[in-house]
Amino acid sequence: MSRRTNSPAYLKIALDIASRIVNGDFIEGKKLSGRSTLVGIYNVSPETIRRSIALLQDMDVVVVEEKSGITIKSKTNASSFLEKFKTKNEFATIKHDIYSLIEDKKKLESKLENKINDLIEFATQLRNVGLIVPYESLVEPNSLIIGKTLGELNFWNNTGATIIGVKREGKLYLSPGPYLAIKNGDIIVYVGESEVIENVNNYITSQVK
Repeated sequence: MSRRTNSPAYLKIALDIASRIVNGDFIEGKKLSGRSTLVGIYNVSPETIRRSIALLQDMDVVVVEEKSGITIKSKTNASSFLEKFKTKNEFATIKHDIYSLIEDKKKLESKLENKINDLIEFATQLRNVGLIVPYESLVEPNSLIIGKTLGELNFWNNTGATIIGVKREGKLYLSPGPYLAIKNGDIIVYVGESEVIENVNNYITSQVK
């Protein structure tokens, strides 16, 4: 789900007016068109124009007087207003991108979990017909991986093997999630090519110095 939201009309109009002040279309110290004229120019309601001008007044870009109308107060403040919005908009964009990446990560983790489950099921079927046998390696005392979660191990990246289960105190945990923390005495059950056995043993027997 996208969390990006469009800027409201009054803000877009305020930004457009500020941009035209900075570009010299509207001159500092000169009168700005009346609200009714602005309504026609931007094709919006009087309330929208009122909010736009109120925002510009709050930012000291224009001055609104009862009888004199709207006067351009400061080109510098107009530029500052545009810069503040740019910074805020960039922050919102980064925030949106982070949310999107988190959602993508969740989807990827879900797909990965499904694939691991498929692999476990397939490996079990192959084991039953004698075509594949999962390997097992014991986690010994002082191993560097004790206390780390499966997600933190980056097991496949470090060994080339895929964990399909963990044996602990006589119980087998099939397809453990990424948050299962390794304990002393655990037996890691994994699949892979025959050469991964040495990789796994080297990885899990590395000791705390």
